[in-house]
Amino acid sequence: MTDTQTEASPSYSPEEAAYREGIRAWLEEHSERLTDEINFNTLYWMPSPEDGIAHFERSRAVHKRLHEAGYIGITWPTEAGGQGGEAWQQRAFKEETTGWDVHTGFFGSIIAMAAPAIMRFGTPEQVAEHMPSMLTGDIAWCQLFSEPGAGSDLAALGCRAELDGDEFVINGQKVWNSAAMWADRGILLVRTDPDAVKHAGVSFLLADLRQPGVEVRPLVQANGAGHFAEVFFDNFRVPAANLVGEVNDGWRVARMVLASEAQMIGGATSSFTDKLFELARIVGRTDEPVIRQQLADHYAREKLLSLMGATIAASVRAGKPPAIDGSVMKLYIAENRRRSGHLAMELLGAAGTADTHLASNWAMESLHMRFSISIGGGTDEVHHNNLGERALGLPREPRADKD
Repeated sequence: MTDTQTEASPSYSPEEAAYREGIRAWLEEHSERLTDEINFNTLYWMPSPEDGIAHFERSRAVHKRLHEAGYIGITWPTEAGGQGGEAWQQRAFKEETTGWDVHTGFFGSIIAMAAPAIMRFGTPEQVAEHMPSMLTGDIAWCQLFSEPGAGSDLAALGCRAELDGDEFVINGQKVWNSAAMWADRGILLVRTDPDAVKHAGVSFLLADLRQPGVEVRPLVQANGAGHFAEVFFDNFRVPAANLVGEVNDGWRVARMVLASEAQMIGGATSSFTDKLFELARIVGRTDEPVIRQQLADHYAREKLLSLMGATIAASVRAGKPPAIDGSVMKLYIAENRRRSGHLAMELLGAAGTADTHLASNWAMESLHMRFSISIGGGTDEVHHNNLGERALGLPREPRADKD
């Protein structure tokens, strides 16, 4: 919807038109438009610890402003601190905020991943205690799943938790934990029965990371960013009341988190096409046939991704299962990001490694972050298996460790 459309637009009911008008009015007063000219602002370009914390706190501030206006947790139930709204309101907010500076960074990501699982499997007491503060941004969360030897095969995790009275005692290590150095709490996957089949001996905990027994070490990446960390637990204690679901049944909860993560990544709508076109113009390569072909290919792929997203949204609004398997979306956007990262660096050449222009920073981030897109939420290989088994009905691969 453009700025010139009004409540009289035949596309929306009076209720939806009024809701959208309220969003636009709030944005005009409380947010900033992204520049009309193509900008190369980065989301995760943090070449120093100071940049990292500044990014985190800025994301929190944006999140808090949105929450105060009623635009966080739009469809969440009121008992969990949400607005109790409908799906069309969430969709309207997403559409109307396109082109505005409303990115909430890690806060939005962890809510998208963790909240559905906690609300589905958590006790009413856990939902009442943890969900409202997650929504407001007062308490920052992180995900504590992956380990050095348990990434793609997450169920091979070895971080141990032993019950001692009314507390679990945790020992082990986690890695690639986004924003863990700034988080107050985390969703923690642990092994509670080492003798059980690996998927059957896992439990899901809600952990307070401000307690003794936790050491967080930032991991500095090749581009200077440090938003990942590794976390070490040494006799770290978590109340048994913080167990989500049943003991040794945490894999069921974790699967919902992973599915939500894949859906979040697959539903990402940020466009790289305009930036790539502008970058090609800046470096004077818009007349090269091969470059033009790659730009056209990227444009077409982003349009297809947008159409697939709209198709899924339409089926969900109609109360039907998603018309396109979530793994298709996840794989498609991962491939798009690979192509955009490589094309950005091809356009810049050696200048792509020089921290002298926002375009260089953006290109380096695009190249580097494309790896996380193809790993986070399940690797490409995992999603290819999901498609083969779930969508195409192919026989499952032999799994000696399954049972």
